[in-house]
Amino acid sequence: MTYYPILKISNAEMGALEHLKEETIDWITPILESKIIAKDKIEQWWTTFRTLGKYLRGKIGEMTFIYDFSSAFEKIGEIRQLKDQNGFDLVQHCIMAMEEAQLNFIPCVHFDSPEWFINSVLTSNSEVIAVRIRCHAFNSPMEEIVQKRILEEIIGLNNEKKYILILDFYNSPISLTRMETSIKVFSSLPFQRIVFALTSCPEDANKAAPNSFTLICQREDLKTFRKLQEGYPYIEYGDYTVRLKPEFEGNDINYYNTYLKLFYTTEDDYYIAKSSILEKNGVESFIAICQEIIESDVYSGADFSYGDWAIKECAEKKLIISNHPKPIEFGINHHIELTARLL
Repeated sequence: MTYYPILKISNAEMGALEHLKEETIDWITPILESKIIAKDKIEQWWTTFRTLGKYLRGKIGEMTFIYDFSSAFEKIGEIRQLKDQNGFDLVQHCIMAMEEAQLNFIPCVHFDSPEWFINSVLTSNSEVIAVRIRCHAFNSPMEEIVQKRILEEIIGLNNEKKYILILDFYNSPISLTRMETSIKVFSSLPFQRIVFALTSCPEDANKAAPNSFTLICQREDLKTFRKLQEGYPYIEYGDYTVRLKPEFEGNDINYYNTYLKLFYTTEDDYYIAKSSILEKNGVESFIAICQEIIESDVYSGADFSYGDWAIKECAEKKLIISNHPKPIEFGINHHIELTARLL
């Protein structure tokens, strides 16, 4: 069983991968969502990816991963065939950068990607292609239409490739019956693997009280997967770890009016550690919260993961956590180590 955590290419999330145990790397294939092109960088969009290959090589080395190009266009609003100074489109440009760095990547298209996008992926050297099917984006009656499009406009164009189908339910409250229907419909396609991806982790820490370590919700995502796996033992698991949406994207955020937050996963539940407001001794309060974590029954122990080690170091005042990315990195690292072992 391979685990497919969905991550954005950010320092926090790549740091979580960088510090995984060697044995864990063999159990996972992360799905990496592309860096996003800023609207004011469209004219020279390729500068966003100037260090793509070198950066990923330094962070994840020879780890196999799926690369989703589509996220690059999130702020632009549409997936446009942008060309670099040498006439290559974004997909071709990024593929060449990753090939030059000798990365072990699997290119990814979406079920509704435009023709140029699909062609650039299908003509790549990769023997395996991932197809991301955003099941949360359409209703059940549309599934057969989507299935037909994938068969005719993606798989049918190159049946020599092997295909990984990612059934992505995001955090949508979709019934078990609908999920079963999706698995049945898309299992009729030729596939090497089917990944069932969803999350029940909260998208923010608003439900957590300041200066506390709080049980927020049950881990329905993994429970749902296990129920479905009884009837469909060939499906594999993916999730959004503990960071569904990035925070602090704007430049007008008042740092001192925010909280340090760490999402902590157990087999059955999601917890959130939340400091007091930073301008009111937030850094000091986070040390006390880390002390509460390591004294709790749910703490996995300092040897379990890099994230757990860092929590203990903070609790013992050997590591000062004063910025937002580090708790994100530690929470994701712990989550991946735990989930890979549970599977």
